[in-house]
Amino acid sequence: AELVAAAAAAPAAAKKSKKTTGLNEAPRFGRVRSNLKMGVLGLPNVGKSSLFNLLTEQSAAAENYPFCTIDPNESRCPVPDLRFDWLCDLWQSPSRIPAYLHITDIAGLIKGASEGAGLGNAFLSHIQAVDGLYHVVRAFDNPEVIHVDDSIDPIRDMNTIMYELCRKDTVYVDSMRAKREADVKKDPKNKLPPVFFTVMDKVKDMLDKNIPLRSGTWTIEEVAKINELVPQCITLKPIVYLVNLDSKSFKRKANKWLVPINEWVTAHGGGQIIPMSVDWEQGLWRGKEE
Repeated sequence: AELVAAAAAAPAAAKKSKKTTGLNEAPRFGRVRSNLKMGVLGLPNVGKSSLFNLLTEQSAAAENYPFCTIDPNESRCPVPDLRFDWLCDLWQSPSRIPAYLHITDIAGLIKGASEGAGLGNAFLSHIQAVDGLYHVVRAFDNPEVIHVDDSIDPIRDMNTIMYELCRKDTVYVDSMRAKREADVKKDPKNKLPPVFFTVMDKVKDMLDKNIPLRSGTWTIEEVAKINELVPQCITLKPIVYLVNLDSKSFKRKANKWLVPINEWVTAHGGGQIIPMSVDWEQGLWRGKEE
């Protein structure tokens, strides 16, 4: 429920922040949709599919080996809203269709995914199709659940994911720029505006430094140009970081990786961090069934 609320409340939080700071912020990236789509990503064996099963009550594969999720699993969760329930009770509507959060379980990325390693290229394309991301970060140690790099280091894992996403965006940005410049060569009368070069140069520089585009300082004109030129950049998407802890750490609300993870997120574009434990949630769900 907390994950659904975090995704659904993002626009309201942005408005509240604007009122609190009194700043005239530039419009956000992307476009307004009637349905919100979130993708669950991370390295293999960090708890993505198990979390997806819990979120959607769907029996998706969660075997203990990399790439068990080959095709993305898609499902949806109803968004709880007391206002919706109140309106339905007030008007006694015969049809009650709540808002839904669509969730896609994206198979694990590994180092070199942007160059086709593992099953990376197809999965990165799936990421481009969603509006935002749940980045599952493994912060638990369990010898029975293998790690693709044979050790637990959330900072290294997040650096790997960020690097691969930036590399994928770089390929996309380069292709879009080359296409526009080729069109100008065919018809010299159609000159590119100065903002084109300003935006594309800044975008390329940020991606080369592994800096997500959403963390940049952009003017209204630049945001509009980015939405026009490279709207499918993955690093423009908002991210909610889900730190997957072991049951003991979750219950005592302490883990040695929480502070380093918070520092890393702050330095890499920010985002909401939600500590959770798939292991603990699974036990709770099994108790409910019993």
